[in-house]
Amino acid sequence: MIKKLVTIAVLAIILVIILYFSYTKPDTHRVLKVINAAEFYVDFNDNEVADTDELVKLIQFDLEPSEITTIDALKLNYLGQKFAKEQLLNNQVKIIRSNEISVVLPDGNEYNKLLEQNGYVLTKENNEKVRKNIEYANTLNLVTYNTRTNKYHKLDCKFALLSPNIEVIPSSQLPKHAKPCKNCHINAAKKETGTEDKTTKRQKYPRYNYEKYSPVYKDNFIEFYTTDFTKYYYPSNKCFTTVCKSLINEINNAKTTIDFAIYGIDGQPEINNALLQAQKRGVKIRWVYDTDKNGTTIYKESLALAKQLQNNRRDIDYNDEIKQKENVKDANIKDSNIKDSIMHNKFFIFDNQKVWTGSANISHTDLSGFNANSAVLITSAKIAEIYKTEFEQMYKGKFHIYKEKTSDNINLLGDSKIAVYFSPQDKIITNRIIHLLDSAKTYIYVPVFVITHKDFNSALIRAKNRGVDVKIIVDATSAGQKYSSVKFLRENKILVKAENRAGKMHMKSIIIDDKYSIIGSMNFTKSGERYNDENVLIIENPKLAQAFKKEFLHFWQQIPDKWLYKNPGAESFNSINSCYDGVDNDFDEKVDMADDSCKFKLKKQTMAK
Repeated sequence: MIKKLVTIAVLAIILVIILYFSYTKPDTHRVLKVINAAEFYVDFNDNEVADTDELVKLIQFDLEPSEITTIDALKLNYLGQKFAKEQLLNNQVKIIRSNEISVVLPDGNEYNKLLEQNGYVLTKENNEKVRKNIEYANTLNLVTYNTRTNKYHKLDCKFALLSPNIEVIPSSQLPKHAKPCKNCHINAAKKETGTEDKTTKRQKYPRYNYEKYSPVYKDNFIEFYTTDFTKYYYPSNKCFTTVCKSLINEINNAKTTIDFAIYGIDGQPEINNALLQAQKRGVKIRWVYDTDKNGTTIYKESLALAKQLQNNRRDIDYNDEIKQKENVKDANIKDSNIKDSIMHNKFFIFDNQKVWTGSANISHTDLSGFNANSAVLITSAKIAEIYKTEFEQMYKGKFHIYKEKTSDNINLLGDSKIAVYFSPQDKIITNRIIHLLDSAKTYIYVPVFVITHKDFNSALIRAKNRGVDVKIIVDATSAGQKYSSVKFLRENKILVKAENRAGKMHMKSIIIDDKYSIIGSMNFTKSGERYNDENVLIIENPKLAQAFKKEFLHFWQQIPDKWLYKNPGAESFNSINSCYDGVDNDFDEKVDMADDSCKFKLKKQTMAK
């Protein structure tokens, strides 16, 4: 009897131990490897190895829905995989198995629901988010890369998916020695041009052709840069241009503070990482950026960066005093431009000693050289102080028409006289630029994204009529817009060329008489002068002006004379490579061959055959 009781007691103890370990065993496990948004390995046995029986498949998700094309599904898969790695990889997750597998993240959110909410899988409720994700993916110029053969293909290439060794990646992330597919890249380029131009072919794949660090002009106080959009056929998130390297160099060398105001940031991981590393080493970073009234922005990475660099303010984050004025303004709104004002600056202040500014957004299209831009780095505590005063107003919640005028803004630096102006408080076109145009004696050259300002137009016409050589290069997108001044200026004998490149003429500059260079973020429009947050420099320096003139004339010569009288169309076969660059060049939400202008040429060619 005693023996039986002992046996029962031992079994009871064993049962208690089993139950104890069952209830105390951790119910979360680390994700070791991500295949795609719906397939990943979870380390259930905690041996740090992705065993074959540890593959989790979320089979309820159809990541290649019939409602979208195969190519769009590839793009969505790429974004979904990227999202999965951010949310899952190396994180402890809880796997709940019932009728369907669901995954609970460390913060308590359900991964399955996040996939739907963020538009990485298609449901009846999230069509719009899926569409926007696909549009965003179009800007990345995705390709399939074969890791075995080292070749890459366009997504619609007949060879793109034939191998089990392919992965979908942005073209900017291709290895240095990756080879383009002969069928979809090299032969396609020949068909487009009708000939094999070795120079063009060499320029077409410049992704890792890092530019030598050589500013267009440099002295003890100023470094001036331009990006040459005639060299590059695709945007890139690699920091290989001089203008990008100048910015990242200053971020990496900052010791105490970085204050910056930008329209947005997107597709520039090296800049992103440099800012985060600066913060880690103790640099105090503050910044302001633009969003619409709903807090959204076309630059998605601005919102992500705001979570990591938390000392920030959006241009809709007014202080309490301004909010009261806003309420009154909304009730009595007469001018929609006021309500639609944007924070359009692109400037950085480093250690209260240097200022980097110009026309370039912190994006893969602007800093890569795909778009034409101008930028300047100025070493001057005085000019840094002027920009700091402007920055402080915005950081404290004063934007747009609510800012106060900055005083004492003209500075002598070596051979340069530099005047600093800000919109909208300085009314710079009316109060300063028109005076310079009216004083011009020899030439006025204007590389600019868009012109609509009527008084600015009149000053150019007056200059032309008194014998001044007036030349303008505008972006193809803006040339045919309803309010563009291009048609009016041409009718008044002004020489205006619409650029015919894949990238944009994105400068906002003027060069006058080998004397003045005007550089900044402001387009020559009513909104740029009266409503938006902008900054403009007028630099009086003959050598700088001559160097800038040389750049302008280089662009001018590269654009055929027929675009003095016609507009090529920003996304068409008239604009070099714009039907293949993965960018929505004319902002009509149609990219490359989906755009009617690109389709029309193909239709015409088919009929001719």
